[in-house]
Amino acid sequence: MEEEIKENSEDKKEEENVEAEAAENNEQSEENIENNTEDEITALKKRIEELENESADMKNKYMYAMAEAENIRKRTAKEKIDGIKRANKELLLSLLNFMDNFERALKAGEKEENIQNSEYYKGIALIHKQFIDFMHDNGVSEIESLGEEFDPNVHEALTMIEVPNLDKEKVVEVYAKGYKLNDELLRTAKVVVGKPATAKE
Repeated sequence: MEEEIKENSEDKKEEENVEAEAAENNEQSEENIENNTEDEITALKKRIEELENESADMKNKYMYAMAEAENIRKRTAKEKIDGIKRANKELLLSLLNFMDNFERALKAGEKEENIQNSEYYKGIALIHKQFIDFMHDNGVSEIESLGEEFDPNVHEALTMIEVPNLDKEKVVEVYAKGYKLNDELLRTAKVVVGKPATAKE
């Protein structure tokens, strides 16, 4: 009987040891699960932060690319408009030479009365008027020069002559008229400038 009690006692101890071991293993498993869960959470938080940084970086790059595309669009549109303006200016400038020749022809015809009444002269005068209207419609206006004070910004002095009774340098003759395209100088007027006569001793 003593042996039986001893055996039961040993069995009980063994059973308690097994239970204690199982409880210990259970605690360790729970700790491992907690540790693993915390590690996973930390890793996931880190990954979320990385993805947020990547997203912010991509958004910045996208915004920069959009701004750059808008700048290119504006620059291209401006260059196109500037190119058209430059081409128009060159065309209008070259047409001024034709206008000058028509004006010279009209001036030459003014000297002879029989030419003034001819159909040829009237035709030239009509074409000249059409030229003036065309230029005006396209923003070209004449710079008034004759009798005006000499302005080197709009006048090109071909020569200077002394003129009595002048107190300032003034335009006394216009060889070729000057023109503006809207508010921009298209061509300077080629002029003869009168300057005050110096007193003779």
